[in-house]
Amino acid sequence: MKKYVALSLLALTALGVIASHLDFERHDDSYLLQIDGVAVDVRGHVSAALNQATRRCGDITQLSPDVLPGHPLGMAAQEVISEYSPPDSRGLKLRQLLSSGSWVLAEVEFSELQPAVILLEQNRNGLAIHPDSIWSGSTQPWLAAPWIRQYLRQRAPPVPSALWTCFDPTPALFDRH
Repeated sequence: MKKYVALSLLALTALGVIASHLDFERHDDSYLLQIDGVAVDVRGHVSAALNQATRRCGDITQLSPDVLPGHPLGMAAQEVISEYSPPDSRGLKLRQLLSSGSWVLAEVEFSELQPAVILLEQNRNGLAIHPDSIWSGSTQPWLAAPWIRQYLRQRAPPVPSALWTCFDPTPALFDRH
């Protein structure tokens, strides 16, 4: 057999084997790559990698769970969120707060409700929840960070873009429900 015929057959065989393990599935107006039946959010992984490489978080204040309970902004956010849809919203734990200017992004875990990411705005009366800018629930089968960022960015008023790009959900919080 000639060398070019053998290489051509090898290439075709390799493509056939790879193609037998890959498929695309339409889901929620987008596509997931299926690798041997396991869904992979390729677009989400690319978006997350680009976000990590290009974001600038210098103007963002981030408060972690160990600082939140005694911090004035953490206490104010907890009070406003707990009164949003009582009684279920009262059993909450703030996971993180990010702030930029008058805007605050809160990641919250509830005892009775699904976890949420909530946009709040500081005004002269204190903090207020922006009602169209709340994500709650699982992101499966999508990668959580890009999915939540995109959802909130589309619904929120003009907010510093660094607030979205610097938000990283707590690992597995939005994948487990």
